[in-house]
Amino acid sequence: MNIRSRNNRGFSLVELTSAMVASAILVLGFGSVIVMSRQQLTDTNTRVGLGYDQVIIDRYVRTKLTSTVSDSMRIYADSTAEASNTTSTSGTILRAVDADSTIYHLKLANNTLLWVTDDSVTHNPVDSRISDLLFTERVGNINKILNVSMNLISDEDTLAVAWTLTLRN
Repeated sequence: MNIRSRNNRGFSLVELTSAMVASAILVLGFGSVIVMSRQQLTDTNTRVGLGYDQVIIDRYVRTKLTSTVSDSMRIYADSTAEASNTTSTSGTILRAVDADSTIYHLKLANNTLLWVTDDSVTHNPVDSRISDLLFTERVGNINKILNVSMNLISDEDTLAVAWTLTLRN
């Protein structure tokens, strides 16, 4: 007797198609989660790199500039003002002299922070590109106060940073 039972006849085409559609939806869902997680990881790595550069510049600026004599500090609005020795209380170029007579010259060139000492050695402490560098000077109760602000740029991310330094007399 060749009697087939109805329970062993397999899957119908509709059941197979609906199972494949459900599987495809699950695979696409997991794939999009993986892609989004990878993008977030990339963005986080970029932000961590910018934060690291911020710490390096902060330490570099604080270490060098807090030892400068406040009366030696000169801020120039731009290279033309520096050439004509026209100082300002706000600008993009800073020149200061350390207690041991080391001259520090800071400026922005081609989105790079250039830190030049009197021995003509140029230091570039970070890899990030920099924009909108601004030095602002004001007089506090006792000392001169220097505000430094800039934007650190990496890929398409930007981190705005600012410091306030009290310079010695």
